[in-house]
Amino acid sequence: MTTTSPGQKPSGKTAEKSRQRRSVVRTSLAWSNLSHMWVRTVVSICGIGFAILLMFMQLGFLGSVGDTATVLLDRMPCDVLVRSPDYLHVYDASKIRNDLRPWLNSIDEVDQVVPLDIGVTQWTNPTNQDPRAIAVMGIDLNDPAFELPELTREVRRQLLVEGAVLVDDATKTDFGPKNGVKFGSDDIGTVASVFGTPAKIVGTFKMGTGLAANGALLCSRETFRKLMPGSSDDEVSLLLIRLTDGVSNERGRHMVAGRLNALAGPASHASTLTIEDAKKAEVWRWYTQTPIGMIFAMGVALAVVVGGVISYMILASDVQAHLSEYATLKAMGYGTGFLIRTLLTQSTLLATIAFPPSVVAALALYAITSALAGVPIRMTLTWLVLVAVLSLLMCNAAGLIAIRKLIRAEPANLF
Repeated sequence: MTTTSPGQKPSGKTAEKSRQRRSVVRTSLAWSNLSHMWVRTVVSICGIGFAILLMFMQLGFLGSVGDTATVLLDRMPCDVLVRSPDYLHVYDASKIRNDLRPWLNSIDEVDQVVPLDIGVTQWTNPTNQDPRAIAVMGIDLNDPAFELPELTREVRRQLLVEGAVLVDDATKTDFGPKNGVKFGSDDIGTVASVFGTPAKIVGTFKMGTGLAANGALLCSRETFRKLMPGSSDDEVSLLLIRLTDGVSNERGRHMVAGRLNALAGPASHASTLTIEDAKKAEVWRWYTQTPIGMIFAMGVALAVVVGGVISYMILASDVQAHLSEYATLKAMGYGTGFLIRTLLTQSTLLATIAFPPSVVAALALYAITSALAGVPIRMTLTWLVLVAVLSLLMCNAAGLIAIRKLIRAEPANLF
């Protein structure tokens, strides 16, 4: 049988067998380092798991910003959106002319043009009279701007009465639900003050609130003009365009933009987007142009840094604890590359073992935080893959830094 010493360079089949043998030795050594001192290993796994959990939580918070940004847009059954050039976000959409509707309806590719009024005003808690900012959405009851199962024919008939409103059941408790927990059937008939105007709750709906307002009301356009000072029938916040069958959203957007440009004047300045582009723009705006989006984005970066520091401290301590074993391997002729790959294998094992419990802990914390804060926080495949990759990179980078002392040292000096 042909044998080779660690310092020789075998060739052919012998080289392949040597590589395989070293791979087995490397993995076995890495696992032995972990299993030999199981208490230290459990502590290490907990530390790295905590670092992974930090990344999951920060990414979950960041993702919730994007999810809440499109709560309204996700419920709009439209293909193209026409909005003001002064549009800031969906709750501060500014105004465009309502008389654009017949001009846009005359386009062959357009099936329907639906108006939507939206704004934020002041709600007075009916229990303790505390003021709160609340979103108000005014819809055409014949052609609702939202797909909501609660908008039955009977409910729309009730909303015809001026001052009648539906309240989102996700509206926070500090807005004054009768049961002190959530708006529901107990609140039907309650008359609240909205910017000094009486508003009667005739039901609830389920949509979800956003970061711009912790509560929402739905009403007719006529009631909207009563509750929102300065609004008029001549203006509208958004125009939702539904295209005829077979017309692509991009083609429809192009035709609508062309008609607006042909009208000249202020109408030509209106912004036209497909609903997909509108959602992307809304999310991008909340991520990059608001303090909360930037804070959570910075939190993700800091979580990676903190995780890297924790991993480095764990692996550096492990290298120090096994310094004599590594020195023996160097003295036997095993090269620096072998030692590096051994430690990287150990780092990968730690990250792999710590990952599953971190996912479980993150899911539990997502559910708790979502229930307490009233915002959607969910685990996505993107987050799973991203955190898995970041965890491996973080641990392996920490391992490379931790082994520098061993790489620079001479075997004789390590005993």
